[in-house]
Amino acid sequence: MGNVVLDISMSLDGFVTGPNPGLDSGLGEGGETLHDWAIGAKSEVDAALLDEAIVNTGTVLMGRRTFDFVDGPHGWGDDIGYGAERD
Repeated sequence: MGNVVLDISMSLDGFVTGPNPGLDSGLGEGGETLHDWAIGAKSEVDAALLDEAIVNTGTVLMGRRTFDFVDGPHGWGDDIGYGAERD
């Protein structure tokens, strides 16, 4: 039997994006700050945690709206996304 793990950065007031997320700003206005530990300057602890999570991830499941943003013109690519910085 496999494991299902839910993992997402969330602010203390329950938000995962800044205001007005859309195709041009998937994380909303200023939403990058919430996820900076994962997509910005990482500490050694942050990098080790992300490496372990990526190695152990078999599938990424997301909702339709998230997929639309991620698959949009400013979404994941060679420089950002699950495992983008790896071979």
